Amino acid sequence: MTNDDECRTLLPSSEKKLPSCCQMPNILPGLDNAWEKCFETFVQFKDKPETKEYKEMSHGKEPPCLFQCIFMKSGLTTSDGKLNEDAITKKMNEGMNNDEKWKSTWQKSLNRCFDDVKQEDKKQIAIMNTPAGRLMKCFLRDMYMNCPKDVWVGSSECLNTKSLVQKCPEMPPPVFKSPPKLI
Repeated sequence: MTNDDECRTLLPSSEKKLPSCCQMPNILPGLDNAWEKCFETFVQFKDKPETKEYKEMSHGKEPPCLFQCIFMKSGLTTSDGKLNEDAITKKMNEGMNNDEKWKSTWQKSLNRCFDDVKQEDKKQIAIMNTPAGRLMKCFLRDMYMNCPKDVWVGSSECLNTKSLVQKCPEMPPPVFKSPPKLI
């Protein structure tokens, strides 16, 4: 295990760009409108914990999670914010099964992550600590750590980053090169 400061280097910021080591397909296709609305909601309500919008994004936990908002707006959760496994699998199937490099591996990762989210210990750092956030952190980590060889960039920078991802299991992998535009 590494220290928190070292692990936090896996988070994108406006000052640094993270290496693009594993090219993933669009795992949630057709949700651009939900992303936009959730970014707007996040920016507007991120400092207002008493609002309904904040509570929906945080699902009773801190801080708000964009994935929880996106999943709720897209029908990928039940009305009380719990994961709708059938809807999530169907949505991911739209993007993943069209990519030959990922077609045979993604479903196993997703099923393992559904199981992990159900059994997960709540003693984790606050980042992505919602049902959708925990699922996506697990899924993206699993996909990143098991990136197919013909997709993985074998540079020393990527190998070092992968090693750090391995050492920091509570952090999401660096799959986004920079933070979302609206944050």
